[in-house]
Amino acid sequence: MAQPLESVIAQEKMTVYPMPLRLQDRAELFKKWCELNPKTLRSIELTALAIDKRGMRVSTKYLIEKQRYEGSYKLVGVPFVDGNGEEHVYGINNTDTPLLSRWLLDKHPDLNIETRKSIYDTKES
Repeated sequence: MAQPLESVIAQEKMTVYPMPLRLQDRAELFKKWCELNPKTLRSIELTALAIDKRGMRVSTKYLIEKQRYEGSYKLVGVPFVDGNGEEHVYGINNTDTPLLSRWLLDKHPDLNIETRKSIYDTKES
């Protein structure tokens, strides 16, 4: 079955990533997701700061779950295609908690958030 021309053009503009996603690809897609969801990210950040202000440790898993179930903003996914031409949409999930915690710590180094050694801390060859 032939695809509409608009679909073919849109697919050609998407970045191609192998499936399953490599660590560096997830990190790149997370960065793009952050750019597409500034209000959501700000809401997550403010929630983290409020938790920290109460003297509690911040959990990025909680922040993602809270956004998933109680978020005020519609999330924008990052479209991409795999090596077979299949379309996918990246959205933040629990696999990305290390990325989110490090993003928060970059902005707020004194934030009471525990980071554990993560697969994202090593360079992928």
